[in-house]
Amino acid sequence: MNQAYFDTCFLLSGEAEHIPDPAFIVTACNPMDQILSVSENKQRNTSLKKMITQSGAVCLPITGASQDLSHQEPGFLTNSSKEQVLKWARNFNQRAVFQIYRDQLSIIPCREDAEIVDLGSFKKRWVLASG
Repeated sequence: MNQAYFDTCFLLSGEAEHIPDPAFIVTACNPMDQILSVSENKQRNTSLKKMITQSGAVCLPITGASQDLSHQEPGFLTNSSKEQVLKWARNFNQRAVFQIYRDQLSIIPCREDAEIVDLGSFKKRWVLASG
């Protein structure tokens, strides 16, 4: 897995008490680390957002970013089930999703035989986004 997954920080507007627990972070951008155009990624994320909202789950915008913020991928934070989130991620050919549970951040690979990787505190990776 790309080292960038282990170093990701997150841009999110709002307060910590508004984050569901547990929650998952999923994107439709840049499938299998293939960089797509802004318009392609936007179209893919629009489709993903529609799937999440139609399911009735929470759908909050969140952006995963490199620590220097030079690379950013918009996505969504949701309280849907792990199984559903992985289904969406696989549908958009994603390598992994993130899980937040009691402030603990983990990477959940989309491959069924891969192990979950614990990354420590979510709040330590949270950069408050303006707006």
